[in-house]
Amino acid sequence: MNQYCLITHIADPDGAFPIILMKLVFSNTDFYSCEVKEVDDILKEALQKEYEKIYIVDLNISKEMAAFVDQIAKEKVEVYDHHESNLELNQYAFEHVVVNSGKRKECGTTLFYEYLKQHTKHPVLENNALKQMIEFVRENDTFDFIDAYRQDAIHFRMLYDIYGRETYIEHFLNYIIENDTFQFTETEKAIIDVLEEQTERYITEKLEHVQFGTIDGVKVGIVFAEQHRSYLGNRMAELYKDKIDIAIIINVDRSVSYRAIKPDININILAQKYNGGGHKHAGGSPLPSDLQKQIIGLLFEESEIL
Repeated sequence: MNQYCLITHIADPDGAFPIILMKLVFSNTDFYSCEVKEVDDILKEALQKEYEKIYIVDLNISKEMAAFVDQIAKEKVEVYDHHESNLELNQYAFEHVVVNSGKRKECGTTLFYEYLKQHTKHPVLENNALKQMIEFVRENDTFDFIDAYRQDAIHFRMLYDIYGRETYIEHFLNYIIENDTFQFTETEKAIIDVLEEQTERYITEKLEHVQFGTIDGVKVGIVFAEQHRSYLGNRMAELYKDKIDIAIIINVDRSVSYRAIKPDININILAQKYNGGGHKHAGGSPLPSDLQKQIIGLLFEESEIL
């Protein structure tokens, strides 16, 4: 039986890098990568096991689950989250929801890194390559770019798509162990150049299919897309700023993403109405569990899906 459990977001590097951090510091951890809607059930399962600590990073639990944990397992669970919509959960001592720290926007990885550095004092956490990678993850996840790092940070995010989640984790785990400074390999640079061109073509194509309308009185642009949703959403919000307040990107395999750039717009108002949340200008909401069956039913009148 492993001593620790880590539950992280499955979608992006901010969910993957906490796994790297745990593997660097501890050898006895079970890992769960999931969507927001799955966290409560996974935590319930984990609480039935004899873990010393259960960490939840870049995700959070429901209000009901938080109240339950506070009653039976508040010494065992630690949550490190940076989503504005979850700030009210800070009423519980095991919750650490931090959106900004000084002038810097935080992500799940940075919050968890600071916790591990403070509580374990492990020397690997002072590795310069690791620190650089964590900054790249933070900037991409929050769109809080430092000009000197912007391009490298964007390129580092592309490596997640190039390697895939599992290879990405193992590759950079080994890289940190073997190196003290970070630099892209020549092969990575070449692949990134190709991927940049592909990404630009993909976004340009999707922008041709934006549908405009209103939801709950809010002016929106809606597009269906599976890839590059953060960049696509921000491009939509900038390109159509005179026509829309919120860009909505629907991935029928995963979730709905919301993006905005106007200072007076808070996407949480819309996202929370549809059981989601996030930050003021970026967030998401889950899809109905039977959406794909509904789509099949609309396309094929005589269908019967078991």
